Amino acid sequence: MIEEIKKSINSILYERVSSPLFGTFIVSWLIWNWKICYLTFFVDSDKIELNKIDYIIKNFSQIEYLIWYPIISTIILITIIPFASNGAYWLNLWFSQWKIDKKKIVEKKQLLTIEQSIQLREQVSDMEKRFDNLLSNKNNEIKQLELTIDELRQSNEKVKSTPTSSKTNEKEIKELALRINQNTELKNALDKINFYIQGGYTGIAQDQKLSSKLLNYFESNDIISNSGKGMYELTNIGKKVNKYILDVDFS
Repeated sequence: MIEEIKKSINSILYERVSSPLFGTFIVSWLIWNWKICYLTFFVDSDKIELNKIDYIIKNFSQIEYLIWYPIISTIILITIIPFASNGAYWLNLWFSQWKIDKKKIVEKKQLLTIEQSIQLREQVSDMEKRFDNLLSNKNNEIKQLELTIDELRQSNEKVKSTPTSSKTNEKEIKELALRINQNTELKNALDKINFYIQGGYTGIAQDQKLSSKLLNYFESNDIISNSGKGMYELTNIGKKVNKYILDVDFS
């Protein structure tokens, strides 16, 4: 029971002392009444004419020192001083920024030394060299790409200019000629196309006996090609197909 009471009292005292209000009031009271503390702890009773309590009551019991001055001091310490402290902090920040700004202004107006000028010139020269090297490398890459594009273009032109007959072997052409010669519809259509081409006529597409299906067949097998304005012409493969068919017919 006693231990619990002691713990309760200690907890209350700790709470009061650690509280900003009570802590500040205790400090203020001790400052205003330091003589009472000094007399209580450091002065012997033999050196005063009364006992300590009566002496304190007689000489240090003014109400303003015991209550009002500590209360006023507590109010000042809790309210006014924090505002003043924050004001001083912001003033310090403003002054520090002001010094930094002034330093920058002075440094901008300050002339470079010879060593600094030489060092700066060397840095600029190095940057120019790096830029020139980078630009040269990019130009070389562009030239290389242009050469590659030219090579591809020339290769493509060669492929286009290469006769189709060179890509098609003779065996495939013979098989195509044999297939046409054995199909009456295809054979008659090819004879009709040869008639129009040899005569220089332009009515192949309008001929009802030559359906679009037949024309597509001969075009897709690269036997004929449309030269424009309704005119058709025999390709190299078409000429060879005709030759193989004529050889068969006259053999």
